Amino acid sequence: MNIKFSVDNLRHRFRYSIDQLREFEWTEEMREQKTRTMMIIMFGFLIYTILTFFPCIIHRYYHGAVTNISIGITFTALIFYLWKSRNHVVTTIVGVYAFDAILFFHFIMETNWDIGMDAFWLFILITPFITDFIAGVIYGTIASFGGLLLGFLLLNTPLSGYLQPYGKNMMDWYTIIYLVVMVAAAISQYELTASQIDKKVSDEKLAYYQQERTNRLKEQLSIYESNEQTIRKYKHDIRHYNRVLAGFIQNKEYEKAEAYLSEFDSMLEKVTAVSFCDNNIVNELLTIYASRCQKMGFKLRVKAIVPDRFPMEEMDLTSLVANALENAVEAQNYVDKENRSLQVEITYDGRKLKLMTKNPCAVTTKFNEKGLPVSTRMVQSGIGTAQIKSIAEKYGGVASFTQENDFFLVKAVMTCL
Repeated sequence: MNIKFSVDNLRHRFRYSIDQLREFEWTEEMREQKTRTMMIIMFGFLIYTILTFFPCIIHRYYHGAVTNISIGITFTALIFYLWKSRNHVVTTIVGVYAFDAILFFHFIMETNWDIGMDAFWLFILITPFITDFIAGVIYGTIASFGGLLLGFLLLNTPLSGYLQPYGKNMMDWYTIIYLVVMVAAAISQYELTASQIDKKVSDEKLAYYQQERTNRLKEQLSIYESNEQTIRKYKHDIRHYNRVLAGFIQNKEYEKAEAYLSEFDSMLEKVTAVSFCDNNIVNELLTIYASRCQKMGFKLRVKAIVPDRFPMEEMDLTSLVANALENAVEAQNYVDKENRSLQVEITYDGRKLKLMTKNPCAVTTKFNEKGLPVSTRMVQSGIGTAQIKSIAEKYGGVASFTQENDFFLVKAVMTCL
């Protein structure tokens, strides 16, 4: 159990692949953000080299002055390239390796051992955090590898004889410490990037559902306006209908009166019901699909007892009901007009939410090994069933999809406490 928990936890922590990370880093928004950040950092380096150049000249430390000039020229060229290309990745990799190369020659050509180089090594140690932040986990790690290579060449090979004596602790452990810092920086940046991707996905999902809600409200408003026009028309003509009906009754033409009332009832059915239950989301969806059913020539039969609020996320409730209704209504396109029908029951008893749809289908439905219907070109009734099953399981419930004779049934039960 503990092993399984650890593996699941690890999968959740590292939930994005290398390709997903790389794709996210190359989005236009991220490129602009990272380009601005890198511009600021490189201008900072440029200002630093200018400020430290003059003290080097004053104190006749010409070796340091040459290094500062080299760094200044390198970063000036990189700033120009970044400004033209907006390619923060290439700029980071080239910049770090060029910077490490300059430091390499600075270290091995330094003859004044009274001037300490420890500050440079400390700065190199934080390079992975800078490169990972600018270029992302993948390319940032590639860039920071230059610091590891620099440390290994100068501290773990005969080239160490060219350096001032740093002490055994520095010589033995710096490369290992740098490697640990690289890993720590990569993990930290991965978590940051994963959180950014999560937020982006969440924002897109929220925007999608908000747009869907807007579309539903527009469609529902259209239904209200259509109902209002129909009711106004009947209200205007009701006196004429009453006079005709009264005439049939006075003449004892009861069969004509009965036929006339039936015709009047059928006209009233053109008015779509707009209140099925107290829950706004369920009510909106049922109203919309009831209107669609009427346009297809049949009436939606509904039993809905759902309170305005209960413990279920609105997005999940929307997806659950919309998928079930969409599949059922879509299937009616392939059923003979006189046989079309749709029965919907959705109830909440304070503990469990129950959903059932029953509709005729034109073909025998095939099911896969997971019990989900297999979509065909003729009837696309399997679309969305995986989402229904997923939502049911999220709330500790089950969903089933069956065909009984010529009717397709969807049943879902969820615990919502």
